[in-house]
Amino acid sequence: MEFTEDRVPVEGLEDTIQELVQLNGGSISASTDRSTTFTLPLRRGVATGGAVECTLRWTEPVEGETSVTLTTDRDVDAPKFQRVAMLVAGVIGALLFTIWPFFPHQKELGMLGWLGGLVAVAVYFLSLRKTSGGVASEFLVRLANAQRAE
Repeated sequence: MEFTEDRVPVEGLEDTIQELVQLNGGSISASTDRSTTFTLPLRRGVATGGAVECTLRWTEPVEGETSVTLTTDRDVDAPKFQRVAMLVAGVIGALLFTIWPFFPHQKELGMLGWLGGLVAVAVYFLSLRKTSGGVASEFLVRLANAQRAE
C-alpha cells in the first residue's frame, strides 16, 4: 500500500519520525538522506500481533515543504470481523424490509421490517466510507499533523 501527504514542513521531520516510531512501539531499521525504513506493530500493546515494514520517503523541499510518501510491504487493511458482521446485518435487514409486505397479518414483522430497512441503510452509508489504511495511514496523518503544528 502507498499513502502520500503533500505540503508537509520539512524542518525537524527526521526527529518527528523517530519520536512517532518509538511512540507506536516500532523500530527504525535504516535511514538515508531522504528516506527512513521502520517497522510498526499491527496492534497496539500486543508484541506477537505481527508487524508491517514501512518505508517513508520525502521529496526535495520546496519553500520549506515536501511531499511525504509512505509505502508498506503488505496490505495492512484486511477485512475485519466487525465489517463483515455489519454487512451481514445489512443484508438481513434489507431482506426483512423486502418481505414484510407479504405478511400483512403479522404486525411484528412490520416493525421488524422497518428496523431492518434502517439497519440496511445505515450499513450502506457506513460501507461508502473509504476504509482506513490501518496503522500505516494513521502514522502518516499523525506525522503530517505534528509537523504542521510546529
